[in-house]
Amino acid sequence: MSAPHTIVVIGASYGGLPVAHALLKDVLPTSGKDYKLVLINPSEEFYWKVGAPRAITRPEMLPLDKALLNFLPTFQKYGDKFQFIKGKVTAIEPTSRTVDVNTGDKVHYDQVVIASGTYFDNDLWSTARGTDALKQEVHELHSKLPGAQSIVIAGGGPCGVETAGELGEAYGGKKEIILFSGSDRLLNRTHNQSPSKLSQQMLEKMGVTVTHNVQVKSTAKEGDKMVLTLSNGETKTVDVYIGAVGDKPNNSFVPKEWLDEKGRVKTDANTLRVNVPGVTGVYCVGSVASYSDGSILDTKLGYSAAVESVKLDLKGESKSHADSALERKANIYTDAGPRTKKIYKKIQSEMLFVPVGSQQGVGLAFGWKLPSFMIKMAKAKDYMIGNAPKLIEGQA
Repeated sequence: MSAPHTIVVIGASYGGLPVAHALLKDVLPTSGKDYKLVLINPSEEFYWKVGAPRAITRPEMLPLDKALLNFLPTFQKYGDKFQFIKGKVTAIEPTSRTVDVNTGDKVHYDQVVIASGTYFDNDLWSTARGTDALKQEVHELHSKLPGAQSIVIAGGGPCGVETAGELGEAYGGKKEIILFSGSDRLLNRTHNQSPSKLSQQMLEKMGVTVTHNVQVKSTAKEGDKMVLTLSNGETKTVDVYIGAVGDKPNNSFVPKEWLDEKGRVKTDANTLRVNVPGVTGVYCVGSVASYSDGSILDTKLGYSAAVESVKLDLKGESKSHADSALERKANIYTDAGPRTKKIYKKIQSEMLFVPVGSQQGVGLAFGWKLPSFMIKMAKAKDYMIGNAPKLIEGQA
């Protein structure tokens, strides 16, 4: 008997889980092939990191067990067409078309989807090093926060601002809370500076001290304290330190020639095929991919294009569905491989939804400033935790 057509999905978060469900539900059953999908991830739990700023600081409002969900039961309906390997991918070998895992498994692939995301220096924000490490670090933080008198958050992006907002709402005026932004303003990736100014005003009213142009260069544990070495040459000793900056592509297993100068996987921005000469049957979704700016929106809106590309390649439909001359004139397609009309079109306008505590926030939609009450209703109220079960079911 011939081996089944095998699709490997690396990563089980905002990109990997929807892709796996879509392929198993809608694509592979109609392919006319004997098939198998193998999902590889360091944990069998999905982390709703949208809600991490609240889950790690205010467990009474968002318990960790609501943000950390076991996704394996949602795949039982696919029977033996689905296989899960709990482990970390150590290499993709394109010549032999195999994926190596630290469990000792060497999995053959006919097609492979890279959805490994990013990781941080700590384990508060991702499950890249498994959920045991995440749980340990979160529980340690939970135990320290009530008695802490000094707290530092490093990072002036959405993650840092949201975390500072949660702490400010809970402890402002009772504890020293400092946010080091590392640049000249908060939320500095937006051209529109209104959210930067407004978020700082909100934090300062909560009792959070915002300090710009200072980075935490290194940390050292000294008893129950943390000693921070700052970029201005000073040191600061605090009870609690929360690093919320500097995520890196989770790419250690990816062939070097597939990576761009930022360490992201070279990915066609329209079809989400890996855009490397001679590479076929490889796709990339989410923040590890070069098309993405790291937002969950890029992952959510992009995954269907990847699924479509897998489907067309699975059927052997390698020709574009549009006239090649028109494609070249529109400058839509590249030489990455077979094309499809169902492409990802990145939203170029600025999009931002940043709660500052549970009652307010700042945001932009298509470049336009959003009123605070809209951020409260859309995200600040509960960090959209109700969507977590839908995502692991493949319904979000």
